[in-house]
Amino acid sequence: MPEETSKKIAYWVSWTGPAWVVSFILTWGVMGRNYPCPPQTLSGAELVSQYYGHPSVMLGMALATSVGILYMPWSIVMAYQIWQREKTPLLALMALSGGILTALLIVYVCSQWSWCARWAGQPGVDPEMIKAVHLSTWYFFDMTYNITNVQLLGCGLFAILDRSEHRIFPAWLGWFALFTGASFFLETIMPYFNRGPLAINGWWNFWFGFIIWFLWFSLQSMFVLKETRRSIGQPSPAIAAGQQVHGAYGLR
Repeated sequence: MPEETSKKIAYWVSWTGPAWVVSFILTWGVMGRNYPCPPQTLSGAELVSQYYGHPSVMLGMALATSVGILYMPWSIVMAYQIWQREKTPLLALMALSGGILTALLIVYVCSQWSWCARWAGQPGVDPEMIKAVHLSTWYFFDMTYNITNVQLLGCGLFAILDRSEHRIFPAWLGWFALFTGASFFLETIMPYFNRGPLAINGWWNFWFGFIIWFLWFSLQSMFVLKETRRSIGQPSPAIAAGQQVHGAYGLR
């Protein structure tokens, strides 16, 4: 395939970033009624009647399962941009693997909430079982934050250490990525709190955690898109593996 064709494909694939953040907020957030999510203090019957009783939840979660995978191709494009500028693609592989696993995580948890919405309130289905699946899915979503942190660490370190003539990401965005990852650490103690800022639906655990993640993703997407647009018609940086690399880290 001609190099210029690959660059044009990368440009269009990079739009999966903005597409993901907009579609996921609309499906998982608005239609899925996660503004915020239900507190874990609700009984099974209350969860079914007050949350899963809304018909938009099942459709929202089903659609979120579908669009959630857009996180993966965006991560691939971003990781490739980093890979082209590394002597050894360690940080690129961190960005890639963390992004792919995050995409799979998103798809899985949304499909589980879709299942809960489908069977909630059905004859013979215990509401407490619905609550158990609902909460275990939230625990799985929140407490596996270090999967996404692998991506954030790779992206953050690259932005901070990159000394290329044409930088892809500004250093401040790298620091913001590291701060975003560090802010997730309190998810570890989330099970101990039924109420307050560290609860599942608390202002720190839910509102701050998701807002800062979506903000980092949106900013990162902007620079990924900018780079794919700039690269069309321009010579590509040399890829590692024996070729000359333009723009090393400046570390020895």
